[in-house]
Amino acid sequence: MRYFWKMWRGTLAVVVSVGFIACLNCCVSTAPDGGDDGETIAHQGGASEISKQGRAINHYLKAIVLERRGEYLRAIEEMRDAADIAPESPTLTLKLVRAYVGEQDFESALVMTERAVEQLPDNANLWIVLGEIYHHFDRYDDAVDAFKKAIELEPGNILGYGSLLAVEESVNDLVAAIDIYRRLLALTPNAAGLHFQLGLSLARMNDSDGARDALERALSLNPNLLRARYLLGIILLEEGENEAAIRQFQAYLERAQDDVRVRENLAAALARTGRYARAVEQLRKIVEGSDGEARHHIELMYLLLKTRAYRTVDEYAPPMGAPILSTFLSAVARRGRQEAYRPLVESLDDVDGDLDAECVAFLNDLLYLFGADQVGSLFIGAIESFKAEGIASKTLELLLGRTLMGLDRNEEAAGVLEAALVLYGSDPFIHYYLATIYEGLDAFDDTVKHLKAYLEIRPDDPDVLNFLGYLYAEHNVHLDEAEDLLKKALEIDPESGFYLDSLGWVYYRKGDAARAIDYIKRAILAMDSDDAELRDHLGDAYLLQGNVEKALGEWERARRLDPELEGIEEKLREHGGDGTGGEAK
Repeated sequence: MRYFWKMWRGTLAVVVSVGFIACLNCCVSTAPDGGDDGETIAHQGGASEISKQGRAINHYLKAIVLERRGEYLRAIEEMRDAADIAPESPTLTLKLVRAYVGEQDFESALVMTERAVEQLPDNANLWIVLGEIYHHFDRYDDAVDAFKKAIELEPGNILGYGSLLAVEESVNDLVAAIDIYRRLLALTPNAAGLHFQLGLSLARMNDSDGARDALERALSLNPNLLRARYLLGIILLEEGENEAAIRQFQAYLERAQDDVRVRENLAAALARTGRYARAVEQLRKIVEGSDGEARHHIELMYLLLKTRAYRTVDEYAPPMGAPILSTFLSAVARRGRQEAYRPLVESLDDVDGDLDAECVAFLNDLLYLFGADQVGSLFIGAIESFKAEGIASKTLELLLGRTLMGLDRNEEAAGVLEAALVLYGSDPFIHYYLATIYEGLDAFDDTVKHLKAYLEIRPDDPDVLNFLGYLYAEHNVHLDEAEDLLKKALEIDPESGFYLDSLGWVYYRKGDAARAIDYIKRAILAMDSDDAELRDHLGDAYLLQGNVEKALGEWERARRLDPELEGIEEKLREHGGDGTGGEAK
């Protein structure tokens, strides 16, 4: 069961119990106790009505007794008989629904709730219960409609908004979730947690200004909301406001000194402002503690090189996890100490490690945290000086190419890697890096050439199968081959959102709107976060199907997620979008 099920059950229990308590008075008022209750029954339908209600209450009371004895299945039978006799009573229906849910019989719960909604269409709580059951069955559109109906009936019903939000988040509709947070904040403007959740969602869609405003508001309401302080610090770091980021991270650490993530980012902000000694101090606390990982060791080695503390660099080489990069940095330190470093550099090609994995995990991390220009300058300078001394190494060439790619110096990187291909022969990572570079340079033929060369060496790499399949789909060529490539990738990793979207895009190119929509919607569900390009693809698929309204809704979501997305404004204008950037339909 998915993670939201616990929350769902809690919400349903509240809704059912609220509805049950609210309606119990109605049921009790029909009890044949005499006095006003008898008059009420007579007014509602006379003796036949009294008999009907009496039979219903008899079954209801039996069910209560059986439930207390733990005889749940028999209790459900009695409750069902009561509800069949008095289907207009929401009390009996909700009690029965609760029993079905307790027994995990959601099919029966759905039947009873749909019947109740037909009889009591103005009961907001019933619509919420119905929406929750639809959500359980992954009937997301029906669930959304049910929750929206509940909110329409009771605009102040926070349970309705919360349930709707749970669905939108489970289907990865970030834009809709943001709109719900804003509507909730209109009802409860001083809820610090809601401001934080809004800020988190805005950060996920790269709206830094909006996220910053929401997080600052959250902290003004609750200065101890550490998650908001951490996220605000990250946004400030990414925006280059390093001094402000330092203040946020320091304030966080005053309350939670053992948080490694925050201390690592504080070190990054300090290093970006040139305070390397203080940055080193922060990283030393991490690596000398119990939570230090290989990346923290590599970060500390880099910072020690920046401070010219060459004699201590080797002490902090990671015990495992980064053998190639740690060897390279140790060689740089030895040269700084004027010790023999050539043997270490010349051993790089023989080190038992995975350079690509280390670059992904550690080099990219260094470039992001400590500034691409600063890190790139150290790496490129060291590699070129080693090469100038006549040291020939494929590892050095690959590391140089990757560093140049990290700096977006792609044409230079292509030159380095093409030369390496001549010197060292076919290599999967040289081909992969060159394919990535040429794809960015819109060199289709060169991209295909290197992807195929890679697949000759590693035919079962799902990422590269997807790369080539999607490339074909984007250029609307070799669609049958693209379909085969992507099906093979999905056999290896059937839950990849990227692979699902790529295959959906192939079906779009083939004119198969239904399959395109199916695969792209599955892709959106599988992604870690909402994605503008996938929403754009889904809009295109809906247009191919002839559903202009849904196409516009998806394109508007895409624009909200990425206002700079190529072609999105033109599509909205051409097909009747409002062009205002307003709420997605």
